Amino acid sequence: MKRSTRYSNAKRVLIILISLLSLALAVWQLPWFRVRQIERPQLRSITDDELTAAIQPYKGQHLFSGLGGSLDHLFQLRYRKMEEQLAAQYPVIETVSASLRFPYGISLSIAERVEIAYVAIPDGSVMIDKQGVAMFIWPRTPADIPVIEGIHVMSLSLGQPLNVDVPDALNSALTLMGAIIDADKDERLDLKLLPQIRRIRPIGGRQLYLSVELPGTGEILTVLAKTGHEQVEDMAWLRFALEQSVLENRDKGVLDMTGERITFRPD
Repeated sequence: MKRSTRYSNAKRVLIILISLLSLALAVWQLPWFRVRQIERPQLRSITDDELTAAIQPYKGQHLFSGLGGSLDHLFQLRYRKMEEQLAAQYPVIETVSASLRFPYGISLSIAERVEIAYVAIPDGSVMIDKQGVAMFIWPRTPADIPVIEGIHVMSLSLGQPLNVDVPDALNSALTLMGAIIDADKDERLDLKLLPQIRRIRPIGGRQLYLSVELPGTGEILTVLAKTGHEQVEDMAWLRFALEQSVLENRDKGVLDMTGERITFRPD
């Protein structure tokens, strides 16, 4: 009787194992569990053809192939290797998430870096975002993005922060650029300040010179600004003054925004 019972239990265990193995084999082989579609966003700095070519190798692979890579990625049903490969291939990507979307495949979510300035290098210029991360190299100098002067690039790696000779100067310029971007978020004004900035030169002590193109005349106005808790308000004032054309038709001089009052000092 006991031998019969043990035989019956072993048979049930064997049936269960065979069933699980068959199920696992079916999951691995059935086309339902293959990547048939990769949902991706429309991007500004990466063309659809480029993104299509980058994700093409993942089509047809098993949904569970490459899933995980870390505990967080496994719990969130994300593909760490795919994310790292896309980020390495395109330095303009700030964040990327590749998630399992059963049953059709993978869903991509990508946040792009936004170029705010460039720094001159011997081969042209390197575009950077608000964190100072090198995005891509231009063989020429773009006309519609400000240049940060007075610093020299010691080394660079795309997708990584620039290594410069005076890090504090670069940080000061990036801080002010952040204030300009924040000031441009006010939708009550049509004119944007950032496209009017031509050059930024840090001079130490949180002070910087800006070369600003006056939209009405095309003349260049020199502005002395500083970083600090009022920098967004200062840039908002400058934006308003440019839209109202109150800074035009002046002699050469410097608009000093570093004191308690904003003053114009003729040369």
